[in-house]
Amino acid sequence: MAKIPQIKHLGLYVDNLEQMEKFYTSVFDLIVTDRGQVPRLGNRNILFLSGTDDAHHQLVLIDGKDPASGPSVVFQMSFFVDELNDLRRIEKRLIENGITNITPITHGNAWSIYSADPEGNGLEIYMDTPWHVAQPHGKPFDLSQTDEEIYAHTEALIRDNPTFSDQDTWRKAMTNRINAAQ
Repeated sequence: MAKIPQIKHLGLYVDNLEQMEKFYTSVFDLIVTDRGQVPRLGNRNILFLSGTDDAHHQLVLIDGKDPASGPSVVFQMSFFVDELNDLRRIEKRLIENGITNITPITHGNAWSIYSADPEGNGLEIYMDTPWHVAQPHGKPFDLSQTDEEIYAHTEALIRDNPTFSDQDTWRKAMTNRINAAQ
């Protein structure tokens, strides 16, 4: 049985490779795994970054984007974290890097903060909640609240939604759908 292909990394053309390297290594703690030039692309400089030991690269940055073109046409890059304190830490780092337009949203099934990198590319930093609710669903939440307050606020927003369930129930249904597709 063939496995459904998995998205494992994203590559972006950037205008200022040095600035973007500094941003992604300082805000997200990504580590540069390799760098060099790509002969087949006119010797453009390329940078590989990862935050895990099981992927050589999760993000690839390559120079050559025209600064006048604005952000990439990629809608957003999403970074998964494990705890609300990780969201708080990254929010603080975004602010320290001059990023001021930061929007915390609860999707019911995830807590996210949205912003952009220095070249305007969309960013989402998120973690799963213990629940599922049909998407799209988004309401603001206050990341300065305690974890307990955020959990209670989110559950109160979605508990009466007819699609509400716990994540385990949703995952079992999704496993069945994947198995049926294979």
